[in-house]
Amino acid sequence: MKLNNILNANTWLFLELVIITVVAWAVFEPAVVNLYYRSLPLGYDNSQLLYAETAVGGEYLMDENGTPHDPYEITQERRQQMLRQLSDVEGVASVYLYDDNYGSVGFTFHAYAICNYEGDTTYVASVNFVPESHFFETYGLRPLPGSPSAEQLSHIQNLDRQVVLTRSGAISLFGTTDVVGRKFTIIYQEPFEVTVAGVVEDFRKSVSNTMRSLIITAQELQHTECYYIIRLKDGLDAHRFVEEHGQDIIRSGKTGFNRISRLTTFDEHLRQMELDDGRTQEVNRSLALAFFFLVNLMLAVIGTVWLHAKRRTEECGVRRAFGATRRRVLFDFLWRNALLATAAVVIGCIIYLNYAHSGIQVYNGEENYETLYTMTGMDLPTDKTWVDHFWPHFLVVSAIVYLIILCTVLIGTAIPAVKIIRTRITNALRDE
Repeated sequence: MKLNNILNANTWLFLELVIITVVAWAVFEPAVVNLYYRSLPLGYDNSQLLYAETAVGGEYLMDENGTPHDPYEITQERRQQMLRQLSDVEGVASVYLYDDNYGSVGFTFHAYAICNYEGDTTYVASVNFVPESHFFETYGLRPLPGSPSAEQLSHIQNLDRQVVLTRSGAISLFGTTDVVGRKFTIIYQEPFEVTVAGVVEDFRKSVSNTMRSLIITAQELQHTECYYIIRLKDGLDAHRFVEEHGQDIIRSGKTGFNRISRLTTFDEHLRQMELDDGRTQEVNRSLALAFFFLVNLMLAVIGTVWLHAKRRTEECGVRRAFGATRRRVLFDFLWRNALLATAAVVIGCIIYLNYAHSGIQVYNGEENYETLYTMTGMDLPTDKTWVDHFWPHFLVVSAIVYLIILCTVLIGTAIPAVKIIRTRITNALRDE
């Protein structure tokens, strides 16, 4: 049967599916994109990481000579004492100690470095680390071949004028990952030249941060109100470790001027950061809306298709009276509505394409898609995925919408169709 005959016999169903496609595109797009972002790997093994916060008690401390000292003041002795609080705990493999989560891993705020190489200026996301605190090995960041080991990279000092790049960061600046020993300029107040000490595999600072082009620079501890990242030894479960030893560590984690106030898994810390950033609510809202729409979509389509199928009960009885098998009749039901759904989705996506394309804005030679759902970030090519390109974004979401509507229509068709073809031929011929 030709498509126009199917459309003439099912005009209202076709128009309903076109409208549903347009609405489904708007509803499912945020859910699809958010699920994709959630599926992206962090780039480091966070399953055995713990996160601890500290608090400083008292205004001033007296040393053995009676001299008062600011409890927030960091010294090498205090630093080593704080590291030993957790380094000596059984089951702990390494500890990273830092004092400012502004540019740290696990924090959602974006810090940038303005980098210049051979006259080209590039904004690269910046991550700070404290030297001599096992940053690279604690997080499990993996150096590329030709780069120093993680332990060696953790010893870089802020006065060395050396930096570490991620794979994407190296490609953004130099176009290649073979950059150890190369120099470029960071523009900050007074420009200064730095040397690339190593390159590590890509990683993301947090779940809600999609940028992988990173420059990692050393920064000394400033005060004693610090945070810990703790890597457990292989085979230990982070959740169980916190449950069994968390309170003991908190009670014993005190140096006289500094105490551990909170200990949790790093996964829980990431979830809390995402919650504080508003991303959790946004993701949950998009998924809840998509689920609610999907349930109502199935009910509406099944009801509409049921009515259309019931009208063909007599036709089915006639066909079966002339020798058509139940399987053949069921197949005819399914393929006709599948063809109808396909045509409706094509028209609906074309309508939405016109709307989506109208939102393209060009700023400084870069296209921004204001009508498509994305997470804003740096527009570096190495950080972009299919979500950040118009046609891949549109086609992927359209394909998912098509599959959802097609499956819904087929289910909605199969339920009444099976009941109809099981009706006795004599009863089907008498059906009005």
